[in-house]
Amino acid sequence: MSYHILHILSHGSMLARDRGHLVCRPAKDASDARERRMALEDIRAVVIAARGVTLTSSAVSGILGHEGIILHCDEAYRPVGVTVPLPRTIDPKAFLNQTRQPKPLNERLWNGLLRGKTQNQRAVLAERKLFSEYLDRAAGAPRVDEGNAARKYWQLFFPAIGWASSGRDRRLDNPPNQMLNYGYTVLATLCHRSIVIHGLLPMLGVGHRPGYRNDPLVYDLMEPYRPFVDRLLAEFMVQPDISMEAWCRAVGNGLREVRVAHDQGRVKLMDAIDFSVRSLVECYRSLSSKPLWIPAVPVGEAA
Repeated sequence: MSYHILHILSHGSMLARDRGHLVCRPAKDASDARERRMALEDIRAVVIAARGVTLTSSAVSGILGHEGIILHCDEAYRPVGVTVPLPRTIDPKAFLNQTRQPKPLNERLWNGLLRGKTQNQRAVLAERKLFSEYLDRAAGAPRVDEGNAARKYWQLFFPAIGWASSGRDRRLDNPPNQMLNYGYTVLATLCHRSIVIHGLLPMLGVGHRPGYRNDPLVYDLMEPYRPFVDRLLAEFMVQPDISMEAWCRAVGNGLREVRVAHDQGRVKLMDAIDFSVRSLVECYRSLSSKPLWIPAVPVGEAA
């Protein structure tokens, strides 16, 4: 099973394919001239966050053929696009039910995803000895008020990581917001991959609505997983090196190494995304929200 998020951070590198491996060859003037390789079957995502990277067609087909996904970033580490495997239909009944957009089911699924997000936000705050009565009530309410819950959460979260003057705004040009934007996009890439390979349509969401360059189901699925990125950032901000390059590596390592509880035991967070999508497929197959599975942030364990 693939499990690596590979970050390409060296400018002028070339990615090629050789005997079942992805090969990264550095630029001729690179300080580190070592060639690196990794088995294609072990790669879940390739994040290109450097200038002048060359990809051979065989490298791209090799990544996609092993159900990997490629995330493309600009020079400021801002993601600008993804290359994904071709969609496929795994469960025809689930696929057809999803395309019918059953409103009552989608509403229940959306509320379940938001409740999972709120519970995980509470866990992130609890690790920092912070609590919110509003989030406590929201997590148990029949319907989650996402807007107010988010405001209460960010009002506590940013001061806890040393940015009391900031708030959550993806347009703000400061380190924590830039880092959250990047971390969420890597997370979205993994969600996009899982949705496609499990036979659902990313453009048909349960809460978010279709829009320009928008994949609503990806953003829906991300919601309960966002606090895992928040938790990684809280741990990262106390490190001596808080550069974007260091954060890129921290995101890749963190999403690979974090474990969560599941019926099958402790599973990697990247595998948990697959379990969530499989549960979503079952929800559409059975037209019931009961199979939906969301992982919980493990309070008190190292991120």
